[in-house]
Amino acid sequence: MPSPTPRSMIRPGRRLSLPPLALLITGQALSGLGDRFFVVALPAILLQRYGTGTLALVLTVYGAARLAGLFLGGPFADRFPPRQIMLTADVARAVVIGVLCLLAWTGRAGVWELCAATAILGLASGTFLPASFSIIPAIVDESRIQRATSLNYATTQAVALGGPVIAGVAVARFGAGPALAVDAISYLVSVVTLWLMRRPANDAMAPAARAAGLRGVMRELPLLKVIMTLAAVGNIGFAGVLEVGLPALLHQTVAPFAAAYGIVLGAFGLGALLGSLLVGARPTPRNPVRLAVALLLPQAVMLAAAGLTAGATLTTLLFLGVGFTNAAANVLLMAVVQTAVPAEVRGRVFAALLVASIGFFPVGALLAGLLASATGPRAVFLLAAALVAVTSLAGLMSRPVRFFSRGGEPHAVRD
Repeated sequence: MPSPTPRSMIRPGRRLSLPPLALLITGQALSGLGDRFFVVALPAILLQRYGTGTLALVLTVYGAARLAGLFLGGPFADRFPPRQIMLTADVARAVVIGVLCLLAWTGRAGVWELCAATAILGLASGTFLPASFSIIPAIVDESRIQRATSLNYATTQAVALGGPVIAGVAVARFGAGPALAVDAISYLVSVVTLWLMRRPANDAMAPAARAAGLRGVMRELPLLKVIMTLAAVGNIGFAGVLEVGLPALLHQTVAPFAAAYGIVLGAFGLGALLGSLLVGARPTPRNPVRLAVALLLPQAVMLAAAGLTAGATLTTLLFLGVGFTNAAANVLLMAVVQTAVPAEVRGRVFAALLVASIGFFPVGALLAGLLASATGPRAVFLLAAALVAVTSLAGLMSRPVRFFSRGGEPHAVRD
């Protein structure tokens, strides 16, 4: 296996420790909370003035721009210091959301202005993501990457759990303009925390190191193909369940539907928070990849059971478990990629993983909608469970997963 960032590129005296990690997590948590204000405020503006068709148009523009940003963000994160990319993206988002705030406050937020703003935001968000995954190995020692990834992921889940509630109350009470102001300020805070971080030693990456290609790393590390397959197939199933299957099933079986849907999603978020924290508190297993892939099997069983049950209580408990196993597997796999992939291609690898995840999400929602219309929402759960189970079993039987170890793969596996 190619070694992680060469030690010759990292001078011990310049190695970052806990304070930069704390700054990173704090800034990203606050900007993530601000994003929840944007997510609630944008539909409030569009639905009140223009209707659902315009909302769908604006969200489509955002999604397409974010996908384009991912294709740019991977090479950028390998060619330029990730911290500088994150700073630039957050400055752009703070400015654009500040302009949106003024337009919303004055009542001048037109459709084309909103489309242009969300296109810039999507592009900045897509460019930002690969750099945000690539920066952790630069600010903590290799032995602490799993714990750092766990803390970062857990913070994201905590914000996702409580942020929408806070944002919803704020938008209902004060309106969309003030909510967007909160989002803009949160990005300014993120800019400050990134600026205060000391400069990582690999900020000055040697030009020769940038020459390594993504295809070469994929050939050298077949494990990446397994992880990308898991991400793509898993997100097809998860998108169908979360976006279509779950709300449709609860609408048929539980009243009041909206309250039950919110509770189940909250249980999923709570499970994800607990799963990520537990992984961070435990030592790295000898074969973290095998454990992560194995966790998908109970996840598949719980998805199938959720599709067959009719009670809100049992569904809530099952999604608590689904969130737990999903987050634990994600943290383990992200930590493996951060330690196993050379720094000079890490951004492109994470961009490819994100494209596999985000790019297949709409596909899963579309397939689930067609399946639910033809046979009912329960079939969506069963299909998702089958996809996850088959992918997990295939992964467990693959040589890259079976022979991976924390110190690296044997040479035979790479061949």
